[in-house]
Amino acid sequence: MISHSALLATFVPGITGIIIYVTRKHVKKGIGWLATASAVLSVFFLLSLAPEVIMRYQSGEGPLTFIYPWVPQVNVNFGFLIDVVSLPLGLIVAIVSTLSCFYSIKYMKGEPGQAGYYANLLLFMTGMIGVFLSANLIQFYLFWEIMLIPSYFLITFWGSSGKRLSIGFKYFIFTHVGAVAMLLGILLIYTYTGTFNLIELPTKASAIPPDMTGIIFILLLIGFFVKMAVFPVHTWLPDAHSEAPTPISAMLSGVMVKCGAYGIVRILLPTFGQTVMATSSYLMILGVITIVYGGLMTLAQTDIKRLLAYSSISQMGYIVFGIGSSNTLGIMGGLLHIINHALCKSLLFMCVGVIMHQTGTRDIRKMGGLIDKLPVTGIACIIGALSLVGVPMLNSFWSEWMILGGGAFSGKILITIMGVGSTVITAGYYLWFIWRVFFGETPKDLEKVKKASLLLRIPLIILAAFCVILGVLPGLALTFITPAAEYLSNFL
Repeated sequence: MISHSALLATFVPGITGIIIYVTRKHVKKGIGWLATASAVLSVFFLLSLAPEVIMRYQSGEGPLTFIYPWVPQVNVNFGFLIDVVSLPLGLIVAIVSTLSCFYSIKYMKGEPGQAGYYANLLLFMTGMIGVFLSANLIQFYLFWEIMLIPSYFLITFWGSSGKRLSIGFKYFIFTHVGAVAMLLGILLIYTYTGTFNLIELPTKASAIPPDMTGIIFILLLIGFFVKMAVFPVHTWLPDAHSEAPTPISAMLSGVMVKCGAYGIVRILLPTFGQTVMATSSYLMILGVITIVYGGLMTLAQTDIKRLLAYSSISQMGYIVFGIGSSNTLGIMGGLLHIINHALCKSLLFMCVGVIMHQTGTRDIRKMGGLIDKLPVTGIACIIGALSLVGVPMLNSFWSEWMILGGGAFSGKILITIMGVGSTVITAGYYLWFIWRVFFGETPKDLEKVKKASLLLRIPLIILAAFCVILGVLPGLALTFITPAAEYLSNFL
């Protein structure tokens, strides 16, 4: 069973989605539950790989790989690379996608095209897991594109406003242009190294001429930065994340944007480690700019979903800062923040979905005092927000201090001081958000707000519990993240 676990974890959701869509005229009830069950299976298959991955790391055997013959003429096999870098990130994709699927059962009830919605959601999930587990660059790119297409349909057909077509088009163009830049970089890598294999690539990277290294590095970085929505290639994100249905916003902001960060640590660090070191200061400065810009734009928002969308841009700056510091502690913090932000931001978007669902408004100016009306949602939302602020004993505290500590260890003290100073903006917009929505006087229009359905609250409780558990016991995540950071640091 374990020999095909990665294959099943990747394709069971997508195949289920296709079956749901093909049989949509015959199966109209229970589609959401079927979709959720297939997503749960994906989580199970990935968890089954964890003991083997840990054992192989401890014994020094290297990553776990599953290879299937594909195109031997050009040295391309279809395969999966499972190690301390890819497994925890693939698992967080599966968990967030599963909870989003479950959340959709109630949230999307009554919406048209249920079969199409769940089919695209599951294909989106397959694309993201495939990106994290791919063993070669061509497969990585194919799953990158598979991830793009269903997410475009989810925004375009199930968007929340009359602008969904133009917003979906903008999202498609931005991310596809980034993908094309990445593809050019991949093809240039193959031209000089003769391989797409991610395991072979670090040892063959020396064959790339020095004058081409910078070009390939920039092409790949453009593709990854567009997906992460790093300043200044960020403008697609606020529209797309605020337009998408809330469960999809949780997936877009929670896990999809992390695919760009994974591309940096999986491809750029092992292949172009010296270039990363040489550009360390620029990456850290860009991280600070992204934190500050995203934070200031967040403070200016009155639409509750756009507020969270802009805050995602700001949070991506932390990850860029950590990876850019080019040392073990900073990379460890960046990897851990991928997981922590995925949990916290998915939680926040789902909380906001409940608020919108129960109040019928997205305008923060029309909210207040909702902690009494929606206590579970309020407590969960406060946990997610305070975690991203960096409050001790919540999960993001650990990743943020590691990121900033990595900056200090890099010796770039002035840039690190700027990074530390930018955290004030993060605290400002989240505390402002919490106060305006959950405390103060309740508007008359919201005095009769009812409690949310249990189907909407269960994912909030699970995600909030993860935030607390990983805050109290960060070692649960660091079991994977620490060796991953040590492994990646060897290439610098």
